[in-house]
Amino acid sequence: MAVWGSQIRARVERARRHPGTGSGTAVVAFTLSREGALLAVQVAQSSGHAALDRAALEAVRRAAPFPPAPDGIRAAQSTFNLPVAFRR
Repeated sequence: MAVWGSQIRARVERARRHPGTGSGTAVVAFTLSREGALLAVQVAQSSGHAALDRAALEAVRRAAPFPPAPDGIRAAQSTFNLPVAFRR
């Protein structure tokens, strides 16, 4: 699970684009299927800036699809809470 989580985090980080204003961290909650398809995404904790929250959601959407779950994970879907930081 740790390796899969690291792969997911790296993909989101590569897809992150700063909207141009503000600094902060939004926590996004998202659910993936075993195959790596993005099933749902939402802001779990706001950064306090609507533009940063939208950018965090878009980073997750751009990063999809994700790598499939490793063989040891049997659940049909997994949910992650990931902080997405933006600094200026």
